[in-house]
Amino acid sequence: MIHGRRREREAITRLLADARGGRSGALVLRGEAGIGKSALLRHAAESAATSEPMRVLACAGVESEVEHAFSGLLGLLRPVLHHLDALPGVQAGALRGALGLTDSAAPDFSVSDFLVSAAVLTLLAAVAADRPLLVVVDDVQWLDHASAAALLFAARRLADEPLAMLLAVREPEPLPVNTAGLTELVLHGLPQEEAALLLEEHGWTLPVRQRDALFTATAGNPLALIELARLDEPDRAMPDLAMTGTLPVSTRVRAAFLRQVEALSADGRAALLVAAAEETGDAGTVLGAAARLGLPADALGPAERSGLVQLNGIKVGFRHPLIRSAVYADASFDHRRAAHLAIAAHLSATGRDDQAIWHRAVATTAPDEKIATALEHSADAARRRGGAAAAISVLRHAARLSESSADRRQRTVTAAFVALDAGRPGLARKLVDHVMAEPVPAVTLAQLNGIIELYGGDPAIAYSHLMRCAELMASTEPEEAAWTLLLAAGSALHAGDMEGSLRATRRITDLDCAPATLRAAEGLLGGFEGVVTGAELWELPGTMPRGRGGGDERQWMWATVIGWMGPDDHQALRLVEATGRRVRAEGSAALLTEVLFYHADIEFRLGRWAEGTEHAEEGLRFSYETGQRGWTANFLAQSARFAAVRGEAAACRRYARQALEIAFPLRERIAAATATGALGLLALGEGASAEAFAELTRLFERGSPQSNDFVALAMLPDLVEAAVRAGDPERARRIVEAVGSQTAGIRGPVALSRNHLCHAMLSDDAQAESRYRSALASSGLDQRLFDRARIELLYGEWLHRNHRGTEARAMLRAASESFEALGAEPWARRALARFRAAGGAMPRPGRAVAALLSPQELEVSRLAARGLSNREIGDRMHLSPRTVGSHLYRAFPKLGISTRAELRDLDLD
Repeated sequence: MIHGRRREREAITRLLADARGGRSGALVLRGEAGIGKSALLRHAAESAATSEPMRVLACAGVESEVEHAFSGLLGLLRPVLHHLDALPGVQAGALRGALGLTDSAAPDFSVSDFLVSAAVLTLLAAVAADRPLLVVVDDVQWLDHASAAALLFAARRLADEPLAMLLAVREPEPLPVNTAGLTELVLHGLPQEEAALLLEEHGWTLPVRQRDALFTATAGNPLALIELARLDEPDRAMPDLAMTGTLPVSTRVRAAFLRQVEALSADGRAALLVAAAEETGDAGTVLGAAARLGLPADALGPAERSGLVQLNGIKVGFRHPLIRSAVYADASFDHRRAAHLAIAAHLSATGRDDQAIWHRAVATTAPDEKIATALEHSADAARRRGGAAAAISVLRHAARLSESSADRRQRTVTAAFVALDAGRPGLARKLVDHVMAEPVPAVTLAQLNGIIELYGGDPAIAYSHLMRCAELMASTEPEEAAWTLLLAAGSALHAGDMEGSLRATRRITDLDCAPATLRAAEGLLGGFEGVVTGAELWELPGTMPRGRGGGDERQWMWATVIGWMGPDDHQALRLVEATGRRVRAEGSAALLTEVLFYHADIEFRLGRWAEGTEHAEEGLRFSYETGQRGWTANFLAQSARFAAVRGEAAACRRYARQALEIAFPLRERIAAATATGALGLLALGEGASAEAFAELTRLFERGSPQSNDFVALAMLPDLVEAAVRAGDPERARRIVEAVGSQTAGIRGPVALSRNHLCHAMLSDDAQAESRYRSALASSGLDQRLFDRARIELLYGEWLHRNHRGTEARAMLRAASESFEALGAEPWARRALARFRAAGGAMPRPGRAVAALLSPQELEVSRLAARGLSNREIGDRMHLSPRTVGSHLYRAFPKLGISTRAELRDLDLD
């Protein structure tokens, strides 16, 4: 029976109801040991089995299994593995490999964490398609890292499937992965009244003073109360609890468990320790290892009879995971060592040396190169199966067991590179710190420090390290040096150092590299002009030499960066999509995050804002989960920009503030400039020209933490427009002249269009028109709908001011329609207002125009036309008044009206 927990039970009921109704969701229960998380999970499973039964999949983390990649996932998915055939082939193969269902050592067979995670999400959706599904995971903090990452990946990406996920996390245990972004419920102790009822159910009817003391000592922890009551000796327990009243509840719960363990015989405790040390719960292994210690066959009998463990023939299960932890932690090292050695001996005797090696490693007290080497090989296998987190842990243990300082250093450095490839710069930094005092090769140290700073630190420092690394590699590994220089160029760009970026790129052309690599460097240097043709870009990855990793994702990154800088955005989009597929398949979280940045940026230019927003959000999740703080700032800035052009003021300001808080201390100037530019765009769209000019000016101020020439150049027309509207064109003119002298060598259709537009806004009427027409004539604008509509709007306003109504109306109508299609609401309202001011009349919306509205917008408009208030409409349609207002806000520009009264004149039937 669950006492209290009304809030939590209601949340679980809603979660299950949503899943039965076809709406997915995830909920994290968080609290200290014994607080009632497991009981709530059992309650959820029982509730799922009642009316309209759901399928339930469940597993629990085991502390000693945390280094065994995907062990938790295998336990969870075993009942539904027959659904694997429904998955796409590559996902099915990845998941089979991760779960050890195929020969993971096959040549060239390698899968990624992200591919496995995607397969888990697809599999769960396939299972839920048969009937609603509940996934229950207890003790996530003890789940192996790879399983936890895959399940949390799925939890964050649940779509509209009849699927619910319920995860329980123990505090204050450290988590293998971050649960941020999921709905959480924090469990606290029971109220005194509920605690008293619980104790009475277990036979403890205590005097008020003793009961209150017990409540104070346990803070109402249900499991602590139950376990203390099971001692059946309250007079002995109460003084003990009073003596430890200031200790964490988890410690007191452990003490309660150990009282039961202490009642066992020495043989019983030894057998229980073997069960605690054996991570799989395999009864044969536990009993075989116990026999090797000379324990009787029935040594676990007393523990089973006392309820500490359950045996079902093939499995040994602890009544609660905390019992396992208590037994293991309370044992002396000598006893734990003996248990592990016995388990290892049994595993080796039964042909399971790969499992035995871990137990030998845990039991080893001195360096042992044989075990260290075996562990290193085990790490390689774990990484091939996608268990990067497990591989890092195993390599660290191998380093500790290494007999020579050189081997210890090399294994630690290898772990650091694995951490970087997995997108975990914080962990890599800690590993590098471990070897800083040892004679690490300068090139290795420079490379590690450079990439660490690139992903999680200061891009200016990253640039310095990477340039030094490239110079050290230049004569012996020119291709690796070229890749390092590409990273350095990107670091300089993010640091706001355009000259440094050019310096790094030019250095590539001096290296003794393959012709394709040198051609790629030329493509970077002439990126704006599209020096490398489209056909060459697609051929480039196949002609460039492979990098150290052996995959082709690096070569595709070259092509993507060149395409991103070039004038053909459609081609850039196709390239980044192709690169994204390869990087996901290779499993490089670090590269994937960068690819998502380019993807979202290209989609912003193309006006594919819904898709771009999704990629920015995905990148934000990945960067946050992996600790790549620089990319986190960039994705927040991109999100601010998407919100700005849509007129979502609160979201824009929130994203921009968060981006700047991260970007400033890191000196991440692309992120800072993009976030500041987003605020300027927002103000410009809202008509706050002076505010917009103030924000955008920061991008061009030397020494400003928001300055970045790369971003500033793209936003120069925005600054000029803001300045002209604010009545300060002279300041804008000076900035335009300064930028022109600095960027005289930059060509390309988009750059030329911007230049014409800036001069059009600053020119007198005699010259302005030719400049506007030249800006519109740019071939690059055919792909950039928002940029083109902005020019049409400005040119249309100029035509209207010069009393050329017919031409103005045509230009303003085109701008209005483009903004409407994009969802750029502030700009659509402005273009429509200017169109009507120029004498334009939108056609009365009969059926054809009304069809532009969404079903809800149309119904809201019909009710508003009948005179109903927002609240009355909301009551009828089960919407909030605010949502009703939002629907009308979006509908008015589509209908060509600006007031509620005008709805009555329209044919909306």
